[in-house]
Amino acid sequence: MKHRAPAFIATALLLLFLAPYIWKIKAVPLIILLVFGVVLVVFDFIQNNKEARKFHVQQASYEEEST
Repeated sequence: MKHRAPAFIATALLLLFLAPYIWKIKAVPLIILLVFGVVLVVFDFIQNNKEARKFHVQQASYEEEST
């Protein structure tokens, strides 16, 4: 839970920073690059949260076995 808050804040700040650029730029290739970068950041955020939950479950089961 502790690792999610900073990651969420960083993702939100990046999206807020890039939103005006995506909105104002008229060059389609640059818009595609910026949107692709945002999609990668959001995908990474989602993947890291899934892996953290799996790790937490695996770690809990190991602790139960060792006691």
